[in-house]
Amino acid sequence: MIIEKPDAETPYSDEKAAHPRAGSSVQEREQPPPYAEASTRPTSNVDNIPSSSQINSVFRPTMQQHVNCISLLSKHNALAGSYIIDAELPGSPLAHLGKWHGRKARKHMTKHNIVPNATFQTRHGYINLDLATAGGTSVPNKAYVQVMSRHGKVNINLFALQDHKHICLEVKTRHSPIVLFVPPNFQGALQLHSKRGNVKFLPAFAQQARTVQANDDGALVLFGQGEISLAEPDSEGLDFCSLESRHGKLTVGISGVDVLETAEGKSLIKKLGAMVLGPDIMRTVDKLNDTLRDRPTVLHQ
Repeated sequence: MIIEKPDAETPYSDEKAAHPRAGSSVQEREQPPPYAEASTRPTSNVDNIPSSSQINSVFRPTMQQHVNCISLLSKHNALAGSYIIDAELPGSPLAHLGKWHGRKARKHMTKHNIVPNATFQTRHGYINLDLATAGGTSVPNKAYVQVMSRHGKVNINLFALQDHKHICLEVKTRHSPIVLFVPPNFQGALQLHSKRGNVKFLPAFAQQARTVQANDDGALVLFGQGEISLAEPDSEGLDFCSLESRHGKLTVGISGVDVLETAEGKSLIKKLGAMVLGPDIMRTVDKLNDTLRDRPTVLHQ
């Protein structure tokens, strides 16, 4: 596993075919008056099936939601939205009857017999979530959240943690990268596992994080003030995050501070130029182009 310290570095939908309607021939000879079409038309379950846009709206709500005991599971749909996890809200025990895939996954919550407050899982879709914790009382508690996508990218912005409302976040992918932003008041540990990918800390996070253990497969990082060295999934008064990907890259930053820079794809000409002339000459050419672009244009009469 390679730990990179700062170096500036979507959905599937099934279109349902319209179901055919059987036509009826009307004979010209006199017959009893036909029934109205609404009464003769058989009731079809197809009419009651929601369209793909309606299904997707369940997995990608546009309004921020306060939730507890929520479980969103899909094979192909992307999952996105803003969710405030409130462990004090009443929940239904039926929410987590879905299957959590990955037998060999490091399931901290299963190990500690923890029932998650929120589960987001998709096999082929991406996951893009804004998460926070909240509660109506000052009683300390912890929200447990599981996020998993086998082939889709996962982006999580943990933008706020209310005082005394901590979080245990478990994220796993098989082939895709994971990007996580934690809030400045995050206080706890981050367990990172990437067998064939690498780990990157964005600048602000790298300045404040403390790596206490690292090997070829992962690292244990502490972030925040106070006694956080013993942070565990079920530790009271502390936060905990587990990020795991077999092949994907792990990126961690601070929400509202760090910025994930997306590198622009280089054109074929630039790639060939770098191979022939070398990267130093190409950087000089780019600087010269920027200088000429910034110069004012003079029109000669």
